[in-house]
Amino acid sequence: MSAFDPHSEETSDPIGNSLRRRPLTRKKLSEMVEEELEQMIRRREFGEGEQLPSERELMAFFNVGRPSVREALAALKRKGLVQINNGERARVSRPSADTIIGELSGMAKDFLSHPGGIAHFEQLRLFFESSLVRYAAEHATDEQIALLSKALEINSQALDDNAQFIRSDVDFHRVLAEIPGNPIFMAIHVALLDWLIAARPKVADQELHEHNSVSYQQHIAIVDAIRAHDPDEADRALQTHLNSVSATWHAFGKAKKSRK
Repeated sequence: MSAFDPHSEETSDPIGNSLRRRPLTRKKLSEMVEEELEQMIRRREFGEGEQLPSERELMAFFNVGRPSVREALAALKRKGLVQINNGERARVSRPSADTIIGELSGMAKDFLSHPGGIAHFEQLRLFFESSLVRYAAEHATDEQIALLSKALEINSQALDDNAQFIRSDVDFHRVLAEIPGNPIFMAIHVALLDWLIAARPKVADQELHEHNSVSYQQHIAIVDAIRAHDPDEADRALQTHLNSVSATWHAFGKAKKSRK
């Protein structure tokens, strides 16, 4: 008798036992339609920018109901393979870096809500931006350094307006992320900041004034090191900045909990 005999009442094969306990489940019709349409798109039966058949035509082609077609199209939209506008047929598109990162958004926000989640993401940001500033110090052009300086100037003008300062702070770091010219880096940067900012505690504007001033001075140190083409100093300035930001928001979070 072979090691795996599905007709045997007893077997030492754990895979065989597992398969008998958990028979394969059937796929939903919408999943089957999604897979077939995805393969058609990848085989270029429908080119980028081309409209797919109407919902009614897809229903007839796959012999399924409208809900299955709509669920399949929604899944393809999440993958970045189609665009759907009200009143129009779905149109084939190409997945972007934003699409890739966007698929992780729900999981990331759930992870951030767990104990230690924010600290892990802050560490991820530190590792990521450390590489960005080192690259900037070594490779940034005069034009890119000028863009950093402009972002720094806007940052200084927003010190007394917390909402504006946060926007200018995000823009400053976005300019750093743009320097390598890699769209995936930009998508990661935008997502990381969106996720971390959303997870931070709500704080009164007056509590943030000193924090904003410190952050601005640290931004100056980062730009000075990049302008001097000193990657080690740029990295030190960046790590000082992000560690300071993390410590400040952790302190705000602890103070808010103690007031409850």
